[in-house]
Amino acid sequence: MNSLEIRQKFFDFFSKFQHTIVPSSSLIPAQDPTLLFANAGMNQFKDCFLGKENRSYKRAVTIQKCIRAGGKHNDLENVGFTKRHLTFFEMMGNFSFGDYFKKEAISFAWDFLTKEIGLDSEKLYASVFREDQEAYDIWLKSIGLPSNRIIKLGEADNFWQMGDTGPCGPCSEIYFDRGLSFGCKKEDCLPGCSCDRFLEIWNLVFMQFDRQPNGKDILLSQTGVDTGMGLERLMVVVQNKDSVYETDIFAPLLAGIEELSGVSYDQAPQDIKTAFCVLADHIRSASFAIADGCMPSNEGRGYVLRKIIRRAALFSQKISDKNIFPELIQFLVLSMGKIYPELIAQQKLIIALLENETEKFALNLIHGQELLKKYVKESVDQRTLSGENAFKLYDTYGFPIEITKVIVQESNYTVDIPGFEKQMEIQRAQSGKKQKAVFAALPSNIITLFTGYTELITEAKIIALLVDNELVDQVEKNKTCWVITDKSPFYVECGGQVSDQAKIFINTVPAAVNNLKKIDKAIAAEIITPFQICIGDTVMQSVDSQSRIDSMKNHTATHLLQAALVSVFGKSIKQAGSLVVPDYLRFDFSYHESITAEQLMAIELIVNQKIRENIITEITTTTYNNAIGQGVTAFFGDKYNPDNVRVVTIPGFSAELCGGTHVRATGDIGCFKIIEFSSLSVGVKRIVALTGQKAIELYLESFALSKHLSQEFKVKPNFVFDAVKKLKDQTKMLQFEVKALKKELLQSQIPSLIQNIPLIGSLPLLIHTFSTATLEELKEIAGDLIKRKSGFYLLFGGQGEKLFCFGLVSADCKISFSLQDFSLFLSEQYSFKGGTNKNSFYGSCRKINQELIRDWFLKNNN
Repeated sequence: MNSLEIRQKFFDFFSKFQHTIVPSSSLIPAQDPTLLFANAGMNQFKDCFLGKENRSYKRAVTIQKCIRAGGKHNDLENVGFTKRHLTFFEMMGNFSFGDYFKKEAISFAWDFLTKEIGLDSEKLYASVFREDQEAYDIWLKSIGLPSNRIIKLGEADNFWQMGDTGPCGPCSEIYFDRGLSFGCKKEDCLPGCSCDRFLEIWNLVFMQFDRQPNGKDILLSQTGVDTGMGLERLMVVVQNKDSVYETDIFAPLLAGIEELSGVSYDQAPQDIKTAFCVLADHIRSASFAIADGCMPSNEGRGYVLRKIIRRAALFSQKISDKNIFPELIQFLVLSMGKIYPELIAQQKLIIALLENETEKFALNLIHGQELLKKYVKESVDQRTLSGENAFKLYDTYGFPIEITKVIVQESNYTVDIPGFEKQMEIQRAQSGKKQKAVFAALPSNIITLFTGYTELITEAKIIALLVDNELVDQVEKNKTCWVITDKSPFYVECGGQVSDQAKIFINTVPAAVNNLKKIDKAIAAEIITPFQICIGDTVMQSVDSQSRIDSMKNHTATHLLQAALVSVFGKSIKQAGSLVVPDYLRFDFSYHESITAEQLMAIELIVNQKIRENIITEITTTTYNNAIGQGVTAFFGDKYNPDNVRVVTIPGFSAELCGGTHVRATGDIGCFKIIEFSSLSVGVKRIVALTGQKAIELYLESFALSKHLSQEFKVKPNFVFDAVKKLKDQTKMLQFEVKALKKELLQSQIPSLIQNIPLIGSLPLLIHTFSTATLEELKEIAGDLIKRKSGFYLLFGGQGEKLFCFGLVSADCKISFSLQDFSLFLSEQYSFKGGTNKNSFYGSCRKINQELIRDWFLKNNN
């Protein structure tokens, strides 16, 4: 069976048992700061396990895109050197949210592997958490697995947690015995051994706890099941292969590398095969990450992506002198484009980013490797590269520590990782980056009803107070605290729209809201209390109406802009970030080609046309799948409830999932004007625009300026640009003529200077001042002089407040002093700033005393 058939069998099997098929979520976690990338199938169901979200189904089945290359789960360094580790993989999983638990989960897994796939049951083993007797008994009594094939292991192997915090619980893993030829040859080898004999293919996690920031595990409100089976590992067993890279999943990529490089994988030595595997894996992780909206950067998930690309660049050198890595996308698209159409849509962007990143790193790679070899030679006795040197490579040449480790391992060296981390900590401390406050989970009954869609003033009751992240019953006067009410009109920053400017009135006395946060299902407002406040007090909450209205105009205009971009450039346009504030809007998007001024004008015209049409904005709710099926746009990084999403529609033009606030009709926006366009990086563009009153003010200012210039130049307003350009060209020509005349004047002085060069000792020395000469002109004059006659030429000039000095000595002139000594003399006498090389020096000085300079020459030159 091939991988496509296995995919279908998996979905069909669990569909028979009332599991809803849920598409893979984006690799970019939705508003989850605990994760860099989706690293397990359960990520998109996290709130279901926490009891914060209810869906229309209790059972689900998915095949989830995953990346494990940073944070707690990081397989980057192992990729290429083992037969099973990958940075990108597909996680097959079935899930239960308060429905079935351990017995059914184990039965489903056993039946799928033995009956649907046809694996030999005699080769299957199971491990359980040492304290989970219930799971052990199910395997022994319900499934009938012999006790010698049920292994109890510790927390490191059989207790699963998604991150440092969040849902977790004991797990049971299923292993396939590949035989003694794959293992460590020990007769008593069992699952848990680090050899390749027992291949873990399925992990059944029984969600029972929620791990807190302090490390404490508290019981979840309902139990759940989260299972994960790597498709790539399963194919190793099904197709009886030695490695994941030998399955049908990787075959097109390995063949593509062979085609591009001319190197045969089967006939290559092991180090080249390793490079093949690295490229095959890394093109998948890099391409899928970019397709889902991740861009290379120097922090967070963007830096993980950059590390993957740079590691690929290193291993690509081992196979070919050509930069073949970006070209591999074509083979990935052919093999996986039908399953994941985002690869097809973003193919050009992926190529552009990969080419830019690999080419930019190529030069650094050469210089960094040379420096690394030097460091390795210096540490020959210890055979350890110091953490300080490893950090220099990272800081100077952008070498991720993973790349440094790979290179030094080839010389049987190691890296002082603790020393490297120490240097990193010093840098972080010096950068002064502030950590965002993390709030503990609130009791489930603390919920705020958002009223801001329909009103800007809301009377509400205080239901919770937070001081220093602790719940309290009351807060004294003049204290900073977070106030949580049962209702609130305050919009909290989300989807690019910034938080409201607002006040809370306590006994009619206003308290400015300094910050707003969404904590679980509650809206918290930070204030300084004007009086003592208590749980149960009634307060009045008020949003600044003008700032909210301006934000609404900019937010709806952002939707129009997004739709206009798609209409001009096509559906490959993908949002890469946005900011909606009262004063302006900013929209970042991915697009691989250059954009002209004419295209920007076309976008402006489209948006303003839709504003003039005064289209009524429609806001509805539906299911996520129904919305996507109707072509509604959703954005990476935004979190959506699958059973209840809010759709903002501008009929006939735009439809997006959005929780923000919007105008009643497009005409309320007034007008739209792009004020800035830039390229943030390869493939990422930025538009900044104004709407409403701000745009009108800009138009008025621009008109007034245009009118003034038209009167000044005595031309019609539409010819102002031509008049300015003509004046600019005339000025440029006059400057050129002045420069030519000045050069001619300076050159005319050379013959007389040549005839009157005095000798200082045996050295011909000319000291001369050209009062208005620039440094470049001094250099040119000195060059002409030295071509005509050997000697030492010391020339001074000035330009405005600046004074310049340039010296040039003939190679055949003998001087008994060093130019460094002369430079030092000038620096002492004239505040000279500069340096010397073999034949010349230059700098600036405050005053000039030619006699003093000649005296120094007489004293120091024989």
